[in-house]
Amino acid sequence: MVKLLTRLIIVSLCLVTTLTGCESTQMAQKSNDNGNSSTNSNQSPNTTSILSSMNLNTQVFKNQGDLAFVWQGLLYVLDGKTGEVKQLTNSGDVQHPAWSHDGEWIAYISTNSPNNNSGQIWIVRRDGQNAHQVEGQSFSWSPTSDVLAASGTNGLWLVPVEGKAKLEIKGLVSYPSWSPDGKSIAYSVTLPFDKNNSEKRNDALYTLTLNSGNTVRQTTASNAGIQIARWWPNGDGLLYWSDPLHSASLAADGLGLMSLRLGDKEAKLLTTSLTYRSWLSVSPQGQLLAVTGGGRVVWAQKTLSIINVEAGTTRELPNPEGDVAIDPSLSKDGNNIAFVSAKNLGNSVWGFSKPEELANWIASRTLWIENVNGSGAHSLKVAGTGVYQPVWSKDGTRIMYVRDNSLWIIGANGENPEKILGPFPGWEKDQFGFYGDICHDDFTWFQP
Repeated sequence: MVKLLTRLIIVSLCLVTTLTGCESTQMAQKSNDNGNSSTNSNQSPNTTSILSSMNLNTQVFKNQGDLAFVWQGLLYVLDGKTGEVKQLTNSGDVQHPAWSHDGEWIAYISTNSPNNNSGQIWIVRRDGQNAHQVEGQSFSWSPTSDVLAASGTNGLWLVPVEGKAKLEIKGLVSYPSWSPDGKSIAYSVTLPFDKNNSEKRNDALYTLTLNSGNTVRQTTASNAGIQIARWWPNGDGLLYWSDPLHSASLAADGLGLMSLRLGDKEAKLLTTSLTYRSWLSVSPQGQLLAVTGGGRVVWAQKTLSIINVEAGTTRELPNPEGDVAIDPSLSKDGNNIAFVSAKNLGNSVWGFSKPEELANWIASRTLWIENVNGSGAHSLKVAGTGVYQPVWSKDGTRIMYVRDNSLWIIGANGENPEKILGPFPGWEKDQFGFYGDICHDDFTWFQP
């Protein structure tokens, strides 16, 4: 095996909203025992001189919505209408910010250092007011209301931004996922097992109807884990990855993506993919866009596929010649795909022995656009090289992306690439990630 240039960092905490190009559930490892706490001793807003025109261009982001971002550990909001930048936290180290559905609140993880994966969930208004800590170790916002689903070792909580949290399910709950209408939550649990034979653990997938409090076990995975990916676009079913023997090693190389209609006894195997929720998105027409292909290295066997989750059919889209296709973003109307094309190095390459080898592969990452049927694929060369995490604007006229440790925006026709913010301190420290996968989750884009 080729000697790895960079220390491998498993990005299990790289979970942020779709509009960052990352995940939709955020993780912490420790919290207090209260449902809600009004304490905000270290979270009051303040002004700062850290940011300047040298690293933030507010004019470029004008009328593009709102941008929440972390700079040197502190949380800020850029108002796209007014150009105002507001600091929301004073101390601690903020991770994984995420907007509420209406853009009035931001949830995040607060830790005592950037290298500490243990932290607490906090919620704060966009103006910096009413910051408070809440229960849980992972969270996701409701798609229809200002309520968090927060889960952890002691259960699943519903946490309104104002008012008392409610414990819905007791016990360890994993991968909570909201239904599209915000009326139900899916989650998985590991059933009781013989601790002397832990490989034979069974996971169960449940749905909770919030109005009635009724829970339904939808399926059980024998000797396997269940990692919920997302709901069907119409809410009639669920997608999940099945993890044989709860194996982290098998999961790192990709798992079977399953599709289950609610009420059915058997799930359908759709494809094999890495368990990156940021690589899944749905169109208004009900199609699933996914990066498919096994193997933990990003630079081999990765292609874009359009999947009919109900019929269980998968159609691969052609890659640019000699490349893999990764980091996809589906336009809001479902007609176009922005993605990163990068050189296919093959399965025999597991790392890089020389800095220039890694640098050369990063330089092969370019921004592409194609129609949802795979036609019309073309490169936006003026976007530059070393591109990560493209995200469409709501109106389909612009694309935000990461390059040179900074946030950029470009017209969808390839015009006028401009830097919004950066370079972010610390982003350059790890250029390898987890076998080529890097998720920058220090920012989240809200588009009304």
